[in-house]
Amino acid sequence: MQEPQDLDQLLTVETDNGVLFKICLGVAFFFTGSQQEEKRQAVLDILADYRDLVGDQLTWTTNPTTGKWKKLKGFDSYITPFDWLPTYGRGEWEFVYHGGKRRSDADEHSFVVLGKRPSADENGQLSRLYCQFPIDFFIEREEKLPALVQRWCDRLKPEHGYAGFWLGRSFGSEKSDEAVILEYRFGQRFPGLQINQFSEHSFNLGRGLKGVDWLTLLSDSWLERLGGLEQVKAEMDDLPVLDYDGGAILRAGPMPQLGDNDNPDLDAALADYRRVAAIIEPIRIKDHQGIHPTLSPSYRHEKRFDAQEYQAWLARFSPQGGQP
Repeated sequence: MQEPQDLDQLLTVETDNGVLFKICLGVAFFFTGSQQEEKRQAVLDILADYRDLVGDQLTWTTNPTTGKWKKLKGFDSYITPFDWLPTYGRGEWEFVYHGGKRRSDADEHSFVVLGKRPSADENGQLSRLYCQFPIDFFIEREEKLPALVQRWCDRLKPEHGYAGFWLGRSFGSEKSDEAVILEYRFGQRFPGLQINQFSEHSFNLGRGLKGVDWLTLLSDSWLERLGGLEQVKAEMDDLPVLDYDGGAILRAGPMPQLGDNDNPDLDAALADYRRVAAIIEPIRIKDHQGIHPTLSPSYRHEKRFDAQEYQAWLARFSPQGGQP
């Protein structure tokens, strides 16, 4: 595995428009029940944990009514979801925190939640919560990322989710030609690097899983589609399975891996990802749309994650070997 500082130097991309990308450890939950008091309280409990862990690093948030960015002088220097979410009425709700110097900067500290409307849940669109940490954050900590995710799953009871190495995106420049081209190239080179576009995922991930990551989260209902928890544990063999109240976490090896298609030795470290991918293949989403906009005419020759390319990328660890 590459040293954290090497990864940080490799995958921090800063331009005149600020920080476009930042490598990080990321955690994503997709859940139902955003209108329920207990689910909202679970979200606040997770936010409280995150605030206690990295709250002093958060520099931006959004106004819960208008969505406009607000500069923070401390986590509690502006209205927080602890103030408004418990009494918020029915309907969609969201909030965003991140630690960039500029409001659009990608950063390894971020926390984003979108609670979908009830009708959207019924149509298969899941609510989402995702957050990010520096890649070396858990090295000296007693509670490691898998245990933290397990504890959070006990509270939120997500339908599914994932955690591992992510490419953290800008909060404003992610659709630029420069960002699109670079993100595609990073995704093609480093298979273990999670490439996200949550607004597009919301139209798909009620029907199936996105795919494997270092930690792959499955609710009991999804485990049943794979033959049940005991069957999955048998297929995982010596790979860890962490139970939680309502599901389980499949762990693809002792450490998250980035891989490198330019370095066969590093790519070989992703063998455990492929093992888990084969187990969850029956419930993996196969028809996800593209996540990148059309490039401007002067860059039309460059590749991007259109539907065909993104579906192939999602299948990169599957037994079909990159075929959607």
